[in-house]
Amino acid sequence: MARKIKHRLVSSRAYNFVLAHWQNLRFGGQLRCVQNRLRKSDPCVLFSCIRNEMHRIDFFYRYYKDLGVDHFVFVDNGSTDGFLEWSAGKNDVSVWHTDRSYKKAGFGIYWCNYLLRKYGTGKLCVTVDPDEFLVYPHMESRSIKDLGQHLKEIGWPCLHVLMLDAYSDRSIDETTMAPGDDPFALCPYFDRDGYVQRSNYMSGTFVQGGPRLRAFNRETPKEAPALNKMPVVWWRKHYRYQSSAHLMWPWSLNKTSMKTGIPLSGALFHFKFVSSLQEKVEEEMSRGQHYGGSREYRRYKENIAATLYQEGISVKYEDPDQLVKLGLVHMGEWI
Repeated sequence: MARKIKHRLVSSRAYNFVLAHWQNLRFGGQLRCVQNRLRKSDPCVLFSCIRNEMHRIDFFYRYYKDLGVDHFVFVDNGSTDGFLEWSAGKNDVSVWHTDRSYKKAGFGIYWCNYLLRKYGTGKLCVTVDPDEFLVYPHMESRSIKDLGQHLKEIGWPCLHVLMLDAYSDRSIDETTMAPGDDPFALCPYFDRDGYVQRSNYMSGTFVQGGPRLRAFNRETPKEAPALNKMPVVWWRKHYRYQSSAHLMWPWSLNKTSMKTGIPLSGALFHFKFVSSLQEKVEEEMSRGQHYGGSREYRRYKENIAATLYQEGISVKYEDPDQLVKLGLVHMGEWI
């Protein structure tokens, strides 16, 4: 029995090695460098795949810059809103461009894997979408590099987070985001509970819940999206994101607890429910790329006039301490 288990593990390592090599060749070859201003001395680098996100990009850039990110690496998936002109004036921004299918590239994560391996190895890497904003304990006084140092000290290579879908107290179609808007002010609410988690040997903890479960997947809860992510990682050459950054290889990285208990964790606020998304969804559906299929698009269209705010479940975000008290974030040993 032990020999069979060992054989499966070896086969799994070999399979993942070959798969990673093939993906890097295929999807790395789809990228064209627009500007590479990375320096070896940049200790903390952010990676993100974007398309027509100029209404978000200024706040996103300032937010992570204030947290201590040294350099931004963007995969531009055919933006037509002036992003390339914006990025040309930033010495701490590098850009790779592609017009190829976002969906076929694992919703952009295979492009990021290639750049992470080539430019992120040995660095503290942050991998997020432009509508995702990281929060963690002590962030008011400690930078993301301080966070990375703590992870290194406890021998934990990545930060596990719960993705929290944020929303306003108005209907989605009345929640309008203008360029430069603070998404935390526009969509200050999140679900305080209602999250379901299950564990398995290979993939650690799998979490579902929040407004997308109660509003969009009430009758099909198993189809609700995963809310577990690992956006901050001390990157090594053989690491690889899978399933839109919800899982990682090696499998051991997906474990959420140590022998000494549960380590430090964070949250990733997800600002998806704004009216500008309607046009974006329609555009991407016409390109046959984002949002995967007609069923998800139909659910979105059916709920565009809905209000996700619900008394007793929705709470306004205050600070990371609030998330710790609600049991959504753990302090671990980071006192």
